[in-house]
Amino acid sequence: MRGNLGIVWLSVRHVSSKTKLKGYVFPKLEADDVEQSYISGWGPGGQKVNTAVNAVQLKHIPSNIVVKVHESRNLHENVTIAYERLKLAVDRHINGENCYEEQLKRLDTEKSSRHETKDRKRRELKAEWKQRMDTDKDGKDD
Repeated sequence: MRGNLGIVWLSVRHVSSKTKLKGYVFPKLEADDVEQSYISGWGPGGQKVNTAVNAVQLKHIPSNIVVKVHESRNLHENVTIAYERLKLAVDRHINGENCYEEQLKRLDTEKSSRHETKDRKRRELKAEWKQRMDTDKDGKDD
């Protein structure tokens, strides 16, 4: 018959930082507040890139924030990316240190510091265990 070793198993569910901020409410971007213009692209690709109008520039009129995007050859994808970046920029402008990006950064920093503490404790326990094993070997050799 096996005895109770006193081991307790706990199951911990890991939740990502983005999941914790899932309910975050971004400021609304009204269509009247955003000025959208299509511009020619830039960067490597020569004349083909410079003549194609596939980049987008969005300007949030109340805050005077401008976002330019030329990530893709597809204009629709660039517009989607630009609105996402403008949403984050306006959020940062309005909420400052309490914006989505800053909260996400703080959660990630806390998570990494917890991992560092956990790893440091694990290393200390391993060194202590190794030292005990070495002293036990020395005591048995005599």
